[in-house]
Amino acid sequence: MSKHHLCSRGLPWRTLVVLVSVCSAGVACSSSTDSGGTGGSTASGGAGSSGDPTGGAQSNGGSDVTTGGNTSSSGGAGAQSAGGQGAGGAPETGGADGLGGGTTGGSASGGSAGLGGMDEMGGAAMGGAADVIPTMVSTSDWQFSAPACDLVLDVNPQAGARITSLAVGSTDIIVPYTCASYDGSSACNSSGSTFWTSPQSVWSWPPVVEIDGGPYSASASGSHLLLSGSISAAIGAGVDKDISIDAGSCSVVVVYTIKASQAISAAPWEISRVPRGGLAVFPAGSSMVNSSELTVSESDGYVWLDDSTQTTVVSDGPKIVADGSGGWLAYALNGNLFLKVFADVEPAALAPGEGDVEIYPGSGYLELEPQGPYTAIAANASIDWTVTWRVVAIPSSVAVAVGSATLTDFAQQQATQ
Repeated sequence: MSKHHLCSRGLPWRTLVVLVSVCSAGVACSSSTDSGGTGGSTASGGAGSSGDPTGGAQSNGGSDVTTGGNTSSSGGAGAQSAGGQGAGGAPETGGADGLGGGTTGGSASGGSAGLGGMDEMGGAAMGGAADVIPTMVSTSDWQFSAPACDLVLDVNPQAGARITSLAVGSTDIIVPYTCASYDGSSACNSSGSTFWTSPQSVWSWPPVVEIDGGPYSASASGSHLLLSGSISAAIGAGVDKDISIDAGSCSVVVVYTIKASQAISAAPWEISRVPRGGLAVFPAGSSMVNSSELTVSESDGYVWLDDSTQTTVVSDGPKIVADGSGGWLAYALNGNLFLKVFADVEPAALAPGEGDVEIYPGSGYLELEPQGPYTAIAANASIDWTVTWRVVAIPSSVAVAVGSATLTDFAQQQATQ
């Protein structure tokens, strides 16, 4: 994005994210709720055969000293420590072995092991999706590849830890970042997905190098890519990012952290550049500022930006600055709906001169820009903000047009499931 923000300041994956709690070896999760005999196992052995309430033969496997369910300390879900099963605690659908117990446990009466119990290596016991692990391709490219989702995401730690590419199959959902190195030029601010602090009046233009384009340290922690930026003395803050892909839902989850070196007030601000020519929509809030040069309309509680005929709009053009109400912003193009989901911000909590939904049509790209709440951050403190991305194929029954109730219903469903 170019200096258009200075001009505009005067203007008043497909499916649901599923949170999964996973128990690793040696961590107590919960006692079993399966229906074994009340004395179906001894304190050191396996379950009695078929939950015999008089107690079964001991084994070397995990046991429950109360109800014949799984033990929370040995990691075995009705299983022997070597991964075998107790006499009556057979996991019907693949309980985890001794490397990590199931989340709900096997039973003393032949009950099933925990659904989707996972071992320490992240493998799913009942056909659940394995974690998507970030891989270092080069110093300037970390990649998430999720074949089951037909999704590939790339991150460049050397260019502000921005997401440089998000592709579903052969379709680019965001405009790929093409700069060999970041130099603060307009060419390096017209692609990829980046992050700034808000309001822009604090730093004017160009964006703060330490946050937008400078090098971040990068490391993988399980399925998460952790990126840490340096502190900008100019604004007294830096940024960290935690990026992951939820394998079950094919959703990209990005957690941004603004870390303050001095007392400041700031709002988090995500900027993603998508190809021109689509249809943007979000739930209307209490206010919206836009120029008559944009084909913007409001109907049935939704704001629409029809970009289908605006591919020639250049930088420093008009911009939407709005208070949204539903905590989501959607963009329909080429049969896909790109959905950003975030916490809704009340008007009183918006950064000065900003909105929690902003859209900017640039030269060859359109910026989708959600913002979080404007917050006072003490010195050496931090705030976190999460944005979830989903790319969903638009069903043939959904009409992609301004005012389409089927499109807003579909987007709302995806955002709130």
